[in-house]
Amino acid sequence: MNTILIILLCIIVLVLIYVVVLSLKMSSNLSKPAYKTYDFTIDRSKNEEHSWGDLDSYEKEPFEVTLRDGYVLHGDIYPLDPKKVVIISHGHGDNKYTGIRFLQTFRNLGYSTVIYDLRGHGRNEPYVCTMGLNESKDLMEVIDAVKDRFPGAEIGLHGLSMGCATTVMALKYKPDVKFVVADCGYGILKNVCEDVLKGIRQPVKMFIPVDWTNRIRFGYSASKVNPIDSLVDNEIPILFIHGADDDYIVPQQSEWMYELNKGERKELHLVPGAGHAHAWNVDPEDYERVIAEFLEKYVKPEERKRLFDKSILRR
Repeated sequence: MNTILIILLCIIVLVLIYVVVLSLKMSSNLSKPAYKTYDFTIDRSKNEEHSWGDLDSYEKEPFEVTLRDGYVLHGDIYPLDPKKVVIISHGHGDNKYTGIRFLQTFRNLGYSTVIYDLRGHGRNEPYVCTMGLNESKDLMEVIDAVKDRFPGAEIGLHGLSMGCATTVMALKYKPDVKFVVADCGYGILKNVCEDVLKGIRQPVKMFIPVDWTNRIRFGYSASKVNPIDSLVDNEIPILFIHGADDDYIVPQQSEWMYELNKGERKELHLVPGAGHAHAWNVDPEDYERVIAEFLEKYVKPEERKRLFDKSILRR
């Protein structure tokens, strides 16, 4: 009997050790990811993605935003039309240069562009990544800074992966923007974590100790990161784009967000053959076409109405 109890205790201890180690590892992956360097992302843009183009010849300004808590975000402005600006938010563990491909797209459409490093990423000081919770508040301050730099400009937002979640979560704060392009984001982070657990053949209930570990170590709950909740009363035009073959953040996440979004000025485009964050890579021209047609349909009509109203007032 004593031998059986000892064996059972040993098994329980080993299971507990395994749960603790896995929880520590997954919480670190969430909140303290391996951050990519500028050199890595620039090389990837020049070689793998072929998105660098003539970027070195473009006019560029340094962009810094000192946030409410004194933290400083770093980025760049690529000015073109001062009346049209797009702010591009990158993904988890990446940096501002991930946005170069989208910078090229919006530049072709006549927009000035802003790329920046999210809190804790790129050139910024180390900080806990909260998967969109704090980053969405930061984005609101980035929007204000862009308004100061481009008074009266029409501002749009583009977000990729976690940058998409950040952008969508910012909608609950009612930003003064004209449109959003939401590329391969998650609406419910818990579902993504559970899919990761399934991918490594672990029970989804392991999310519970992972989330508690994350709360204790980093001060926030991954189960509370639900960008989809920001869409229940959203009226800002929003374009969802997602790779149909994305097996990391599954396309159903964008489908759920599209369905729940209150406003009718919305579209969903699933890109065949595209994995995670690769909808642009599969067909850059089609990516640009989809955005251009969305803007023509949902953004430019307002501009034409505004110009018409002004012409009436002048009579």
